[in-house]
Amino acid sequence: MKRVSQAVLLLAFAALANTANAIDPIPTEPGWSGFVNLGVGALKAETNMVAGIDRYGLEIGDETVSSLSNAPDSKSTGIPQLNLNVNYTFASQTQVFLGNSLEDIVTLDTASVIGVRQQFADKSILALSAVSTPLISPVQVWEDPYVVGVARTKTDRTSRGGRIEYDKILGSGFGVQVTRRTTEIDSELSGTTQLGLAPAQAQLLNRNGDVKRLVAYYRFPRVDRNEFELRLGRRTEDLDGEAMSGDQNEIQLTYAYLGNRFLAGGTVFYWKEDYDAVNPVFNKTREDKTLGLALFLFDTKLFNSKTWWGQASAVWVNQDSNIDFYDASSLIVTVGVQYRF
Repeated sequence: MKRVSQAVLLLAFAALANTANAIDPIPTEPGWSGFVNLGVGALKAETNMVAGIDRYGLEIGDETVSSLSNAPDSKSTGIPQLNLNVNYTFASQTQVFLGNSLEDIVTLDTASVIGVRQQFADKSILALSAVSTPLISPVQVWEDPYVVGVARTKTDRTSRGGRIEYDKILGSGFGVQVTRRTTEIDSELSGTTQLGLAPAQAQLLNRNGDVKRLVAYYRFPRVDRNEFELRLGRRTEDLDGEAMSGDQNEIQLTYAYLGNRFLAGGTVFYWKEDYDAVNPVFNKTREDKTLGLALFLFDTKLFNSKTWWGQASAVWVNQDSNIDFYDASSLIVTVGVQYRF
C-alpha cells in the first residue's frame, strides 16, 4: 500500500487536477515504468484572455466582445484527455522521466516535462527537469484582447524553463519545488489596435516575460487509509508589462483515501495575486482571487487487472478580479482509463 499511497497524488495530477503531485518512489528494480491515460471530458469555461487550443478544436473564448466592462461569457465544449508519464530507472536508483501536466487550469497552460531524478539512502529524491509548452498544442490567446465590436485575432502562447524539486527532505514529509519559465506571445499587440494608447501605456500590458514559482509542502504521516498534504506557494510574474506583473500567494490542501481497490480524494486551493501597476485600460491596479476544488476517483482493478485503472475527475476553478474583464472560471469533468506498466 505504500507504493499506492505515494502515487495517488501524482495520479490526481494526471487526471487534470493540477493540485498536488508528490514524486513517485523510484523502483528498486531497473527498467521501464509509467502510465498512459486516455479519456474524454467536458469543459465549461469563461475567459476574455484565452482563445483555446486549435489543434484540439478547443475554442473557449469569444472571438468578438461587445464591451470591456463585461465579464466573459460562458462556453462549453468536449475535450480529449491524454496524459503520459514514462520513466526509466537505472540500478543506481537514478531515473529519467518524460511526462505532461497542466500548470494552470484557468489559463489552460499545458506543459511537457523531461528530466532526471535521484533517490538517496534516506529515501529523499532530487529531481531536475526542463519544462516547456508542448509543440503540438500551444495555447492560443488574443493578439490584442482589448478589441471591441470586431473579431479578435489569435496568436500562440508558449513557455519554456526549468524546475528543481527536493522531495522527502532527509527522509521527512517535507518537500520544496522551484520553477522558472519564460512566456512568449507570438504577436503581442495588447492595447495597440483600437484604444490608441501611447507606446508607454501599451507597454504596461505586455504579457511576455518570466514566471517564477516556489512551493513548499508537507505530507502528513498516513493514518489508517487517510493521507493529507499541505502546500504553500508564491508565484511571481515578472513580465515586460508592469500592469500584468504581480505576486501570487497560494495555499492548497489535498486529501486521499487509499482503499483496497478504490482511491479517492480531493484538493481545495486558494490563490491571491496583487499586480504591480495601474492598468491603463481600466485605470485601476488589478487584484485577483482564485478558489478551486478538485475531486478524483480511481479504480485500481479495472477489468480485474492490475495494469488497467479507471479514473474520473472533476475540477472547478473560479478567478474573481476587481476588474470584471479579467474574471475567469473553468469546470472540467473527465472519465477515462489508464494503462500502467
